[in-house]
Amino acid sequence: QQIAWGKQITARTATTESILTLCMREGHRFEARNLATTVHRVGKFGGRRFRSDRRLQSLAEMCGRRVVKYNAMELSNVAWGFAKTEFIDRRLFRAIAR
Repeated sequence: QQIAWGKQITARTATTESILTLCMREGHRFEARNLATTVHRVGKFGGRRFRSDRRLQSLAEMCGRRVVKYNAMELSNVAWGFAKTEFIDRRLFRAIAR
């Protein structure tokens, strides 16, 4: 299932809206890689337009619960993606910094 979700997240036809919808529906089951990719794609294609979207708070909480499972690239993607949206979750960024 992780592979199928990864393909949905990275599909050329995927939109920020479709990625966030998938994440809100299935994100609690995502592995660290798919969560990191979700954040990266939201930052890359959605940017600041989504900074006040409440789903980003849910996404940040999901990422924070799995922060110890991320490798360096995944941590980088999470930090970069949230930075591009200008959405700040202090707990998540503190966890990443550790």
